[in-house]
Amino acid sequence: MTKREERIAALVVLGQEKREALRTVTFEIRDEVKRRRRQWKTASFLASGAAAVGTVAYRLFGRASFSARIGKAASVVSLLVGLFRAFQKIRRFI
Repeated sequence: MTKREERIAALVVLGQEKREALRTVTFEIRDEVKRRRRQWKTASFLASGAAAVGTVAYRLFGRASFSARIGKAASVVSLLVGLFRAFQKIRRFI
């Protein structure tokens, strides 16, 4: 083999090595992208679930909810019953 043919053969081998390295890096990047996509999908799913739970909890237990209105009414009724009992006890002594 001449020097020129040896150099061409060496360049061909170098090209094959570089191509294989590029192929390996490309597959690693593709796997990383898939992994990140799965992470974001999971995070999105969890955030949506948390938002839904928060919305339902606010609707059920928030300031303007039905249970809050019942709680306020129960407080008022409890206060009135307490005042009535106190009035009854005072009336016995008068």
